[in-house]
Amino acid sequence: MFRLFPKEENFLPQFNLSAQVIVDAAKALDALATDFRDIELKVARIKQLEHQGDQIAHQTYDLLNRTWITPIDREDIHVLVAALDDVLDFIDATAARLMLYKVAAPTSELKAATSLIVQSTEAVQRAIVLLGDLKNSKQILDACVEINRLENEADTVNRIAIGKLFETSTDPIHIMKWKEIYEYVEEATDRCEDVANVIETIVMKAS
Repeated sequence: MFRLFPKEENFLPQFNLSAQVIVDAAKALDALATDFRDIELKVARIKQLEHQGDQIAHQTYDLLNRTWITPIDREDIHVLVAALDDVLDFIDATAARLMLYKVAAPTSELKAATSLIVQSTEAVQRAIVLLGDLKNSKQILDACVEINRLENEADTVNRIAIGKLFETSTDPIHIMKWKEIYEYVEEATDRCEDVANVIETIVMKAS
């Protein structure tokens, strides 16, 4: 009676797959920001993960279309799949711009931001792994609170990074490139917060 997802239900494994892919992509982006070598290979790896995430999302939508009775609201499943996919899209977009804009070297602010993405996606994964059982509701909601905290920290890092950018550079092209990179990397943590909001809604409805 406490299970949110029946054992035979396939949605939770799909969510777990999505969560693992975004953690892998976040770690790959963080590795790029830490060691700015073999850039094309690292960006290609993140793109590969983004494609993998898209495939999982399409499979989940197909499962949703074929399932008459769902364990939670159909809309919540749809929104959760989309939110997870959005996290991956912004990780991929950040990596792509680092290569597209021919960035010479990462900044300490970028490294701080990518580290927060890793922590955020790991918290997302913790929440989703626990999502199948309402007995885990406290731990799930604790993970969501942590995601919100990390998003606030990422906002602060982003403000500091952009402030420093305008203070230290007079090249408008350089400013434009890095401002966009910082904004994309911060959006990834924003999308993690969106995931947390959906998970909180699912847990509250089922309680």
